[in-house]
Amino acid sequence: MTDAAIPSEDDNSANPPGQEQPVCRRCGTQGPVGDDGFCAACEKALEQACL
Repeated sequence: MTDAAIPSEDDNSANPPGQEQPVCRRCGTQGPVGDDGFCAACEKALEQACL
């Protein structure tokens, strides 16, 4: 038997799988995005462009 350290399961606690920050589809900013994939600023800009 070897004395190698056994990696603990807590090593991935900083970046749990499936918890990636969403990215805006228009500007690429990480943060909260709406159902369409755009941040609040881009969503507002797209609404203004449609007027």
